[in-house]
Amino acid sequence: MLKKLLFPLLAAFILAGCASSNNTLTIQPKIELPQQDPSLMGVTVSINGADQRSDQALAKVNRDGQLVTLTPSRDLRFLLQEVLEKQMTARGYMVGPNGAVDLQIVVNNLYADVTQGNVRYSITTKADISIIATAKNGNKQVKNYRQTYSVEGAFSANNQKITNAVNSTMSDVIADMAQDTSVNNFIKQNAR
Repeated sequence: MLKKLLFPLLAAFILAGCASSNNTLTIQPKIELPQQDPSLMGVTVSINGADQRSDQALAKVNRDGQLVTLTPSRDLRFLLQEVLEKQMTARGYMVGPNGAVDLQIVVNNLYADVTQGNVRYSITTKADISIIATAKNGNKQVKNYRQTYSVEGAFSANNQKITNAVNSTMSDVIADMAQDTSVNNFIKQNAR
């Protein structure tokens, strides 16, 4: 009887210990879609992603005298590629290989700078994302989207607070991409 009680209890403690040392941030930004452009007639664009960051960490935090590296739950390159595909489809483009214009979405920087004292924390998140549009006629355009987000609070910056800061910054960048028409205009001028 004691074994039947002790084993599940021990397993629960082990799992609880594993859960508290999770160093993965669940990145799920809000995806804003642009208005449809009725002037697009069957224009196909190809889309791919790239991550140019030298370090894949989203944040490095000092916890109990140890430097803890926090990484994203999914590959940012594919996440942003998926976002751009949804936005281009919402505008009215078809997405596929051998498009009239090749779009590459590049993660230049995405990092949460976390500082903690005994009673306060500060998180400053910076994002720098580029969309490189290359037309078959050789014309090229680079559009940069940059955002900074800062938050302060009492005590320590836990993973959820850091995740919220990163998601907020990414959501702002995605909203800027949805509202910006420069890439759309470049495609319309060069897709012939």
